[in-house]
Parts: sequence; structure tokens; C-alpha cells
Amino acid sequence: MSDSSIQILPYSAERAIYFKTINLEWIEQFFVVEAEDAKVLNDPQTHIIDKGGDIVFAQYQGDIVGTCGLKKWDDESYELVKMGVTPKAQGLHLGQKLGQAIIDSARKKGCKRLFLESNRKLTPAINLYKKLGFKEIEFQDSCSDYQRCDISMEMLFD
Repeated sequence: MSDSSIQILPYSAERAIYFKTINLEWIEQFFVVEAEDAKVLNDPQTHIIDKGGDIVFAQYQGDIVGTCGLKKWDDESYELVKMGVTPKAQGLHLGQKLGQAIIDSARKKGCKRLFLESNRKLTPAINLYKKLGFKEIEFQDSCSDYQRCDISMEMLFD
């Protein structure tokens, strides 16, 4: 598979159904869907886009196979949220491409700190985030709406 065979697409209302579907599939592999997840997945326009965040999609061979969200916290801080890849696309290394696209979006928005919270159960994801340039930091339970996390990571920009 060549890198050019995966396209990164911007958010659109028509693609919102993919945001929900892909992320529900991903979340349900590991967790019960919590209220905060449901709010974002059911209405990403209100909870991510309208607040100054972003959502990107990965398309492979004509199908939407991955998605990643960027939630705005303040003028300089954003959270990487809801990266999901369809089961059939696992192994295509989409996470790296999605992650880089959302990092580029954060930079364009003037982000100084990009953070994420995850769970050690997701060791392969932690390795991906480290490859993207995230550093593990002391857990900060006041940063996110999600309660199931036990690891915090951040990326600082100049």
C-alpha cells in the first residue's frame, strides 16, 4: 500500500455518520460508551467543530476507514480525541497519517499544547502517540471529560 492510496478528508455534515460509526466500533472493543462519548459522537458539530476544533477522515479505496478529532479547550490548548479506524483497515497504518493530519490542523490553529488521555490497555495506541511526538506526563484528571483514562500525554509547540 502506498502512502498516496490513503486520502485525508475534512469534516462535513455528510461524513459525521462515519465519525460516529467508526468511533463506536473502536470504543466498544475496549469500553462501555459513556455519556461524554455519546454526546460527542451524536453531535460532533456542536461538541467539536462549532467550538473551534476539527475532525479529519481517512479514505482508502473509496471507503471512509478512519477518523480523528481535535477538541478545543482554550486559545492555546487542544485535546486529540476519538481516533478510530475500522476493523477492516487495521494494519494499514492509518493512525500515523490521521495523527499527523490532526497535529497539522492543531498547528494551523495556533495550538501551543496538544494533549490526550488514554488507557494502558491500548498499548499499541500509546506507541503510535509516542511515534507522533507525544510525551507521557503525570496524569491530570482535570484536563478531560473522560473518566476511564489512566495515562496523559502531551505535545508542546513553539
